[in-house]
Amino acid sequence: MRKEIYGIDLGTTNSCIAEISSLDKLPIVVKNQEDLQTTPSVVFYDDYGTPIVGGEARRCMAQNPTRAVEAIKREMGNTIYQRKIGSEKITPVKISAMILKKIVDDANMNRTFQGLPEIKDVVITVPAYFGNSARELTKQAGEIAGLNVLALLNEPTAAALSYGLIDKSLEGKTFMVYDLGGGTFDVSIMRLKNGQFETLSTDGDLHLGGKDWDERLADYVLEKCGIKTDYQSIKGLGEGGALIMAVEACKKKLTLNDEAPVKFRYKGRMYINKIRRAEFEELTADLLQKTIDVMYHAMELSSDKKAVIKEIILVGGSSYMPMVKKRLGKEFPHIFLRLDRMEPDLAVAKGAAIHAYNLANVAQPAKVTIVKDLGSRSYGIEVYDPVSKEDRISNLIRRSDPMIFSGVSFFKTYENGATSVWICICESISNDRDIPLEQGTRIFDKSISWGYPVPKNTKIIAEVKRGADGIVHIVVTCQNKSVSFDIEPEQMLSKHHFDKMKKEMSNMQF
Repeated sequence: MRKEIYGIDLGTTNSCIAEISSLDKLPIVVKNQEDLQTTPSVVFYDDYGTPIVGGEARRCMAQNPTRAVEAIKREMGNTIYQRKIGSEKITPVKISAMILKKIVDDANMNRTFQGLPEIKDVVITVPAYFGNSARELTKQAGEIAGLNVLALLNEPTAAALSYGLIDKSLEGKTFMVYDLGGGTFDVSIMRLKNGQFETLSTDGDLHLGGKDWDERLADYVLEKCGIKTDYQSIKGLGEGGALIMAVEACKKKLTLNDEAPVKFRYKGRMYINKIRRAEFEELTADLLQKTIDVMYHAMELSSDKKAVIKEIILVGGSSYMPMVKKRLGKEFPHIFLRLDRMEPDLAVAKGAAIHAYNLANVAQPAKVTIVKDLGSRSYGIEVYDPVSKEDRISNLIRRSDPMIFSGVSFFKTYENGATSVWICICESISNDRDIPLEQGTRIFDKSISWGYPVPKNTKIIAEVKRGADGIVHIVVTCQNKSVSFDIEPEQMLSKHHFDKMKKEMSNMQF
């Protein structure tokens, strides 16, 4: 009997869930209870503090955005994020758990009609640029929602799986996945050979997406209408909520039309204005340029500098904007651009479903699989540079290194008579071997002590390993004494809070 595992795209603006069809073994999206393929990633708290999730929450947000939570994915792993709605403390984990529970509950209603058991095992996608904490929190959100999260999958990798299964022309090619979603942007350079995907590099921006285009347009519309304020100043008002929905609708209409109206009410007066596509594209050209800059950086990071990129696959709902394909075509005239065959806003969920199927059916996997993916952060050791007389970071494992990795680095003590040495492990997004201390973040430190003086330049050995689980193991040795570090994704929730949140969630219906 085929084991069922579902794939979930937990998006910044919209989320969806997919499975592999038992008929043709192709991925299909499971519609929600509104008969739509995607569900808005929005939670709204009514006057009684009861959470509402999805489409209804988004409609309520237009009237009272102060009681709505959107784009929470951007805050995943942000330790200083703080917000309250009434007496409810808002956390990225809890909001994400509600969104996951909503889309799974909707899918389960369809399964109940068919006499099938509830969904438990899932694969959830995350931005390739997510750090360890953000990944762990995403996994915890799934567990709080009552799910067994078997794996987290990078979003560009998921999209590539979708295209690779359907389109056989990718075989043997190196290509780039350009994933412009509602709130995040990811780029991965990949290669497909003999049905197996290899990631050559990945890069991204967790605070760049369609939402930024919307806010830029909102500011422009206010200025054009002679209203002396900006969107951020009215964001928490009902008028701000109505405005942002109006400009988003305008943006979508500009995908198919050269001109589209914006209609909104501000301080009791109705404003109507027309926006030309060319006007919108000029207004947001710098945002699009940011994505181009990330693409070039991903090329610099590629583990195969000689590889020729044959295609760019456009993924994410914001890739529908005509300016994206036009600009990329101008920047990369010799690379074929793909925005066909599959809906860009569904490709990630479908890819997650393929990976889920492969996990469950090892004996008979789908025709495309992942052979090598990459991490998203570099980890190094703090060292003293006697030339500059300052501390620096020497990276032991870099973000461009393969997920499964092992290596050895050598260092020396820098003063005579040392009886111990302090080891500090740092995390960074830099791919350079040696970087300034301020470019990293200290995450662990321990002391090695051997109890007797040693001469200057005594050898220190640092060994690093990373397995398929993404956990980085570092062992530092000096004078046959050693300390070890396991850089597991940081668990931000205590067991008490985790169990409490999971119990509360089990009693919620959205």
